[in-house]
Amino acid sequence: MNKKDYENKCFSPNWLEVDLSEAENPVKKEERLESKRRKDLNTLLKELDEIKQSIEKAAEKQHRLANLMSFYTGELVH
Repeated sequence: MNKKDYENKCFSPNWLEVDLSEAENPVKKEERLESKRRKDLNTLLKELDEIKQSIEKAAEKQHRLANLMSFYTGELVH
């Protein structure tokens, strides 16, 4: 970037502004991110159960499709 572009506030698309106060103390930033990521056990168990149910539904659909495909091709699978 040249001085003229800078003075006219013409920044490249990949320009990043850095907050120097956060850059000086990365530990605090990591601690804040970690606290936002933490969930209680009940929430995690509920999310895990939802994932398990989604997997089971997908497996059932896969089995039904395999049976339909086998029926269509004349090889019924049990």
